[in-house]
Amino acid sequence: MGDTDRGHLHFAFLESISRSYISVVNEYRLHGIVGAAILGLILPLVVSSLYVLKKKNKQRAVQINVGGEPGITMRHIKFSSLVEVPWEGATTVAALFEQSCKKHTQRRFLGARKLISREVVDSADGRKFEKLHLGEYRWQTYGVIFDRACNFASGLIKMSHIAERRATIFSDSRAEWFIALQVDM
Repeated sequence: MGDTDRGHLHFAFLESISRSYISVVNEYRLHGIVGAAILGLILPLVVSSLYVLKKKNKQRAVQINVGGEPGITMRHIKFSSLVEVPWEGATTVAALFEQSCKKHTQRRFLGARKLISREVVDSADGRKFEKLHLGEYRWQTYGVIFDRACNFASGLIKMSHIAERRATIFSDSRAEWFIALQVDM
């Protein structure tokens, strides 16, 4: 008996919804149907087509002439003109490094971890590989790294290194590689 009461209530609810829908259709008739079609179909089409047209008119690629050769570059939306250097006066990577070190002298810059232990591990397929256990990062500031790069450059000069000659470093990956790369000779 409980099921028949539920079914009757469900049917009564659906009947009330259909009556309200029919009364809305009877009240608004053609105007309501046209209004719903405009809001539901035409308005989204108009808005999306305006968006697509706006996107097509944006020009991101710009033709430039660099070193006597034509080329194309992409612009970032934040900048109205081409960015030639990130900071004024920094025309080389070494100059950019020097400026950033002077600007952020006390900030953390380069971190390295001390080797605690090495362990040889056998994998499931029979190969062996070396597993390293490393300590916490020890950070050095921009100022310290700049001083170390200057000291490295001074050492090369003291050893009679000429700017046009190459220097080679043989070592595992180390922070000193990065410091050596900053030397502009």
